[in-house]
Amino acid sequence: MSVNKFFIEKLLYPAMEHGKGNRIRTYLREMKQTQYADSEALHTLRETRLKQLLRACATGVPAYQCLGITDEDIEKDPWAVFRAIPILKKSAFQNEPQRFLNTQYDCARLIPNVTGGSTGEPVKFFMDRYTVEHYEAARWRGLSWWGITPGSRSVMIWGNPIELSQEQQRSARWKDRLLKNRTVISAYDLAEEEVTQYVRFLNRYQPEYLYGYASALETFARLLEPFREKLHLKHLKVVVSTSETLDDSRRQSIHDTFGCPVLNEYGARDAGILGYECRCGHLHIMAENCILEVVDPVTLEPVAPGESGLVVTTDLNNLAMPRLRYLLGDTATLSPEAACPCGVTLPTIQSLDGREDAIFELPDGKLVHGNFVNQLSRKYQTIRQFQLIQTSVAHAELRVVMNEQGPLEEVETFRRDVAGFMPGVEVQAIVVPHIEPSKSGKFRYSIRQFDRSI
Repeated sequence: MSVNKFFIEKLLYPAMEHGKGNRIRTYLREMKQTQYADSEALHTLRETRLKQLLRACATGVPAYQCLGITDEDIEKDPWAVFRAIPILKKSAFQNEPQRFLNTQYDCARLIPNVTGGSTGEPVKFFMDRYTVEHYEAARWRGLSWWGITPGSRSVMIWGNPIELSQEQQRSARWKDRLLKNRTVISAYDLAEEEVTQYVRFLNRYQPEYLYGYASALETFARLLEPFREKLHLKHLKVVVSTSETLDDSRRQSIHDTFGCPVLNEYGARDAGILGYECRCGHLHIMAENCILEVVDPVTLEPVAPGESGLVVTTDLNNLAMPRLRYLLGDTATLSPEAACPCGVTLPTIQSLDGREDAIFELPDGKLVHGNFVNQLSRKYQTIRQFQLIQTSVAHAELRVVMNEQGPLEEVETFRRDVAGFMPGVEVQAIVVPHIEPSKSGKFRYSIRQFDRSI
């Protein structure tokens, strides 16, 4: 065990528990037990937490007090009370966030946060320590399935905190090294001319895992791929992809370079850690912490397992600023499978299908998920990167980055293929030298820039 890992796991965490009452490891131990619970025991645990959440909303949260929820209703059938609560859109929360603050909490003692705003709509909210510590416990529980512990050395391919000054960023880097045993490589400026330094650094640093946006990890892997025989990562156990859709081609590219499993972490800053992939390839829902629903994009009614829809989440631990049945902005499909060979009994997500605003709307009112573009692109070896942006119901722009030897005729063929899936929409193709990621450092290949009319 390295000196820094020993310091974090044997000294720092116990000191935080003793001095600040930190309970991450306590919750982690509990979750390592409940991950094997039978369905009845898990249901009882979640129902207990749901009752606590509903009572907190009924007594202290203005946005829910107006619904007339009574303690008698909660005790009789908390799930019926829960299902009757209207789905909460981000825009409704943003318009009146103060109505979701629990008046029984001291706001000055809460932790402010804000989403990355990759959809153009950053969300500001508050959390308490109890909620944050459950998020952290869920992450470490998922990582433990791969032999990772809180002190494991890691490298993050991540966006720099550009809102901080240079001095603050240097301080943050040192804290990462000393208190979290990790180093951050900026996802904003990965460069071919730095590849030799990347290889030298990784071989010297010897991380146990890499962590980052799917697109940033893929870019990093492609830069290092010609030099992979020079990589000697003796302790690397896994690469963890988060924040973006990890499709099969991205996963394979990352695996080919680093030669270890590539797993999916599913979460959101305003919802916590929602799912983690196990060694059997199943994305388990952190069901002790949340209720995750999938609903029809038009009716907002729950869909059956195996059907894709919009993700709706409820944090069972967030009593300070509850957001019940919160429309997260993602699309996913729940799995109909009842059991996983890994032994973990938590329910699973069959697939993460992208963002809600990656669902295109056609002039006839039909909806088409933008992941078809990714499927089509695979047969074009000369197209290095692409992005389809629907600017209106009738117009879309297909941005394409070509490999150096790529014939321009393929761009037109690609454009026609895309247009075939979007009848009635004029698709214009534009060849560009590069496509910039969003301000948060994430890259998205399909975007709808207007609100759907249905």
